[in-house]
Amino acid sequence: MKAFDTHAHLFWSDFDKDREEVISRAADQGVTGILNLGTTVESSQACVMLAEKYPHCHAAIGFHPHDATNFSSDPDDNLSKLLSLAAQPGVVAVGETGLDFFKGRDTEEEQIESLHAHFDLARRTSLPIVLHNRSASEELKDFLEEYNSDVTAIFHCYTGDEQFGTWAIERGHYLGLGGIFTFPSCDLRDIVRSWDLDHLLLETDSPFLSPVPYRGKRNEPSFILHTARAIAEAVGISPEELGERTTANACRVLGLP
Repeated sequence: MKAFDTHAHLFWSDFDKDREEVISRAADQGVTGILNLGTTVESSQACVMLAEKYPHCHAAIGFHPHDATNFSSDPDDNLSKLLSLAAQPGVVAVGETGLDFFKGRDTEEEQIESLHAHFDLARRTSLPIVLHNRSASEELKDFLEEYNSDVTAIFHCYTGDEQFGTWAIERGHYLGLGGIFTFPSCDLRDIVRSWDLDHLLLETDSPFLSPVPYRGKRNEPSFILHTARAIAEAVGISPEELGERTTANACRVLGLP
């Protein structure tokens, strides 16, 4: 089967010793595309470099909500740098951005300022935006209603309820499902069948959130096949069909052939 990993961070130091082997192993397992997402200007530049080096790697550029203070230290300069990066070959999305009101590492005001800038960047470049969401669903809903059809969103590592997921899909957005789907405590299996399969994506969040049976170990794109099999079983289709359809979804939302 084939698959597209729509959320990875292969610039992370966890991969410094075997990054090339990890990317090669993913390709050998049928992973036809990997979207690496930046969390700062520097890591966004690293994602662009990975896209330049590896044909099946692609880049997203942005500031994580945990780095909102960093963004707010000089928002005009940081936005200018992101805009410059957005013009580079291989850049297909804005993110990882979003809101995280659970950990409280950066103020809500700083996160909202950063997110507004990222939404404006997505609108100016016609790129989709990849959203991190912890305890901020209503606020993100307000953002999406404000920008309406100008920006298409990918909800990274979706673990929300059925109602919010349905709302997002009906408005043309996408839900990324990752290793958490394989956890015994995950209740998404009971509701995933209610969602339009053409708006679901596969992801790993490498090096984080490894699926069963690798839970607790470093995650990598080749592990996405375990998540794909679990989702396919819940939906009632073959892993091959799920891989084909979610790969087509990824190419559609990211503007890839």
